[in-house]
Amino acid sequence: MGTTMWNLLFEPQTEQTASLIIEEMQRIVGQDPRIYLTSAEAYPQVNGILVELEIQTVQGTNAERLSVFFDQQTRSASYI
Repeated sequence: MGTTMWNLLFEPQTEQTASLIIEEMQRIVGQDPRIYLTSAEAYPQVNGILVELEIQTVQGTNAERLSVFFDQQTRSASYI
C-alpha cells in the first residue's frame, strides 16, 4: 500500500493536518519490522512540510533522526 502523504500536503496546514501527517508516518514506519518510531514532529514550511522522525532499529540501541522535506511545488521529497 502506498502513502496518502501527498494528499495531506495540499490541505490547509492546521494542527489536525499535522496530526494526520504524523499518523501516516507512524503507519508507514510500522510496516517495516526492522525499525520503530520513537518520536515524530511535523513543521509547516513555506512550500511544504518538514517531517522529523526519530527511529530506532529493533536490535540496536541508538536512535537516529530522519528529516524529510515534502515540497508542494515540485511534488518531491528530499532527505535533509
